[in-house]
Amino acid sequence: MALQPKILFQDAALIALDKPSGLLSHGAEDVASALTWLQAHVAAKGEDPGQIHLVHRLDKETSGVLLFARSEEAARLANEAFRERHVLKVYLALTSPVPGLRWQRADLQLKPRKIGGGEFMAVVPDGGLTAAAEVEVLARGRRFGLVRVIPEQGRKHQVRATLAALGAPICGDFLYGGPIVKKLAPRTMLHARALELKHPLTGEHFAVRAPLPQDFRDLIAEDGGTLPSDLDRRHRSAPQADDRARKPPSQVVQQRQVDRQRAQAALVAVPRGVPGFRPTLKPRAPKK
Repeated sequence: MALQPKILFQDAALIALDKPSGLLSHGAEDVASALTWLQAHVAAKGEDPGQIHLVHRLDKETSGVLLFARSEEAARLANEAFRERHVLKVYLALTSPVPGLRWQRADLQLKPRKIGGGEFMAVVPDGGLTAAAEVEVLARGRRFGLVRVIPEQGRKHQVRATLAALGAPICGDFLYGGPIVKKLAPRTMLHARALELKHPLTGEHFAVRAPLPQDFRDLIAEDGGTLPSDLDRRHRSAPQADDRARKPPSQVVQQRQVDRQRAQAALVAVPRGVPGFRPTLKPRAPKK
């Protein structure tokens, strides 16, 4: 296999890989993927590859943290955490242009649309799937911005659609940015930086991070940008809230309500070249 993942963490219950861009999360047995690579890796050590379970997925071009369980029970508990949204997911992206903000909570509604045999998520005024995310600009260059996105729901293409809706599609992303944005990078510049959740067996807080890929570093340097000394430090202009992975669900709901009431609503800008998007929309003001 030309593209080799790296093991970030492993114990009796979980294995976390750093998936390179260009490698599928899973596929058929005869197709190279992160799943088949890990199954071959554990089989070479005399373990049962059938006990390896993929917990979640990343798009082929997205790099970063990919989590696997080593038993059916660990998989069930980890999947439940994802389903109940008790997982903190952190993504880094290179966008063009730089979003006109420092920190922003984006509250959107997304609806799938068919396009050329595929599917993309369109922003709609109502009747769609709720898609909320915390967006923060970490570094600014001449053309590109390094942006951190923390989605709440994990909708399909949520990070890509959110940044496009803010007028700053991800470099290399043809589907949400069009042909000009596609030419800015050799791949969609999206990286799954971190995952945090309650460990399925020990019950302790579990966090894993994947280092920033070299292609990110090269593009940022070429663009005249400077990486922050701490990629994980969070600067909020809205009320502080603990990580969802550490808070009970009732407190999470209360904090989200406070954030919605106090955070300034984002203007939804429609990127050119993306079919199916409706004219510019402004989310409804929160009820008082």
